Amino acid sequence: MIDYKKIGFKCGIEIHQQLDTKHKLFCKCGTDFSGSEPKQIVIRKMRAVTGELGEVDRTALYEMLKEKEFHYFVYPKGNCLVELDEEPPHEINSEALETALKISLMLNCEIPQEIHVMRKIIIDGSNISGFQRTALVGINGNLKINNQKIGIKNVCLEEESAQIIEKGENIIYGLDRLGIPLVEIGTEPDIKTPEQAKEVALKIGMILRSIGNVKRGLGTIRQDINVSINGGARVEIKGVQNLGIIQKIIENEVLRQKNLIEIKKRLEKIRFHMKNIEIQDVTPVFKDSTSKIVEKNDVFAMKIPGFAGLFKTQLTPTRTLGNEIVNYVKAKSNAKGIIHSDEDISKYGFVKEFEILRSKLKADEKDLIVIVAGDKKTCKNALDCVSERVDMLLYGVPEETRRALENGDTEYMRPLPGAGRMYPETDVPPIVIDKNLVKRLKKKLPELIEDKITRFVEEYDLSDELAEQIVHSKMLTTFEKAAELGIDPKIAAVTLTSTLKELKRKENLPIEKISEEKLLKIFKAVKNGKIVKDSIPVVIKEVVTNPEEDLENIIKNIGAGIISDEELRILIRKEINENKQLLENPRGENILMGIIMRKVRGKVEGWKVMEFLKEEIKCLKSKK
Repeated sequence: MIDYKKIGFKCGIEIHQQLDTKHKLFCKCGTDFSGSEPKQIVIRKMRAVTGELGEVDRTALYEMLKEKEFHYFVYPKGNCLVELDEEPPHEINSEALETALKISLMLNCEIPQEIHVMRKIIIDGSNISGFQRTALVGINGNLKINNQKIGIKNVCLEEESAQIIEKGENIIYGLDRLGIPLVEIGTEPDIKTPEQAKEVALKIGMILRSIGNVKRGLGTIRQDINVSINGGARVEIKGVQNLGIIQKIIENEVLRQKNLIEIKKRLEKIRFHMKNIEIQDVTPVFKDSTSKIVEKNDVFAMKIPGFAGLFKTQLTPTRTLGNEIVNYVKAKSNAKGIIHSDEDISKYGFVKEFEILRSKLKADEKDLIVIVAGDKKTCKNALDCVSERVDMLLYGVPEETRRALENGDTEYMRPLPGAGRMYPETDVPPIVIDKNLVKRLKKKLPELIEDKITRFVEEYDLSDELAEQIVHSKMLTTFEKAAELGIDPKIAAVTLTSTLKELKRKENLPIEKISEEKLLKIFKAVKNGKIVKDSIPVVIKEVVTNPEEDLENIIKNIGAGIISDEELRILIRKEINENKQLLENPRGENILMGIIMRKVRGKVEGWKVMEFLKEEIKCLKSKK
């Protein structure tokens, strides 16, 4: 069991949430994916430039050195010249700005007097212009988790990046996602445990959903996690989409940093250094090999003194030091991987070749041998990357950005961004925030989802489960309107959460076609005694099937109108008279109930039928 306080655990998270606005942040293009074929392809390359501090960001430099070419799909409805960086950005989307301000206020943030749009250099291809527009809209906020305050460092409104469609020698991006308004919320490193990190993410997610103007579904919200421990370094883990693995990812990162610190101590004991390590062309050693790995390829090798066995060191349950270095090589070079003597060499068929290499490289049993196959430039670059990453082990944990994996582990992505990548956006003037606007937004702040659930239980007598279902349903607004009209809340909630789903599942009814207006009319018909709640599914089915028909006619045509109490009593007396023999049957009352319900179902509530039936039977028996 890890004592997170003792190891100096520090953690902060960043939540990225797409906003559900009609238009993109700086143009009038829609924010829904069109699903159409791209109308053209744009090809570009990126290069790093100096930021406002006169520095070249190391992340940008890292991306530039990859020499990648980027292909962009342009869509008819989702893109215009703004996305292509051929037209200046339009005025900032006021709907998105107000939503971001509301989020900031919900997180108890201070609102700047002026909002300045900045350019953040990003040249991994995800922004066709080579930068992302971002604006700080809230600072110095906080939220409470179990009576502990978690600081909110900032809330930013920015453009969503382009979406990767295909990765290969060149990367293909789709531009329909580029420019969708995105809110980024960053916490202070106040999180004390992995469990609390998940709680913070859930709480912020709940606040965002309470605002209502946010997109839902896979890929619309993602988390980045910053983690460090004593003796380690700040590591940013990007792209956590599944809240269920936040805890596991943090636990694995803590374990990885602890093990890297232990490796550093071990290397210090043996006084390891990287001096005089040579990269040698060993292609002739593999000339008789039948392996496809080396076929038609050059092979280069290097010896790492005293490193035998170290690549087997387990950093996390699913990652060894060897995996870590292989991943680093793949991220920074065109090599498909490396082969090293800590592996089972027999699986490659290189046992004899590695014996020759030991002699050629003057390596003993304490030394590690690494080889790479490919063209000369790729091989040298890959082994330089091995040397670079091994050298980092002398410093313990390097600051870096890592990618979250579905198994709860992470892999190297790129260096940690520096401060020299921000500069002002010259095409968007500063936005002055009117104090009256902030006051007006404060008055309109929505009720938190968790508070709404509690209120629905107390005010409408819904069960906890039903209250939670309707609050998280897309039909929440319809429910609230129904409640305001005096509709029975339980009837409305059950219809909107269960009945509609059952009609979709069992009868494949296109329930999405029924409007809120018609649903409310059906609820009013129940309230006004025109139909009973049991007939709601039948009425909904007819309304969807015959959308142009008036509701009153539908009720009349399907015979869903309520029968009077007198009509019901006459019917019950008739059935009792025709089935007198059932009165001597122990199950006679239930059988009579079934007979009558078949004739009145949808016209009267079952409880009333049973009540009247018992009264009539009792009356008949008393006369005897």
